[in-house]
Amino acid sequence: MATAETVTVSYTKPTGDNVIQDAAGNDAVSFSNQAVTHSTSAADTTPPVLITTGDNRPKVTGNQLTLTYTDESNLDAVNTAAASAFVVSSAGNAAISV
Repeated sequence: MATAETVTVSYTKPTGDNVIQDAAGNDAVSFSNQAVTHSTSAADTTPPVLITTGDNRPKVTGNQLTLTYTDESNLDAVNTAAASAFVVSSAGNAAISV
């Protein structure tokens, strides 16, 4: 569907049991040619960025390193980086296993 396309929707209440109802069991009424707003969200092209200052900067608690990124609520929990993508070292440059 093109973003400039005019779209309408109609609904004819069917006879029988397969009708649109609210939680109280009231049947939806028929309607015709209702205009539909066609909106398409812009693609998210902004990459998440590591927060390096303030309360959300990288921190270690015990043996756990926490990294916080901008746009945190949109991070994909399925597509995560492998441990091998990170290099961690101490102040003396000793390598720390991830």
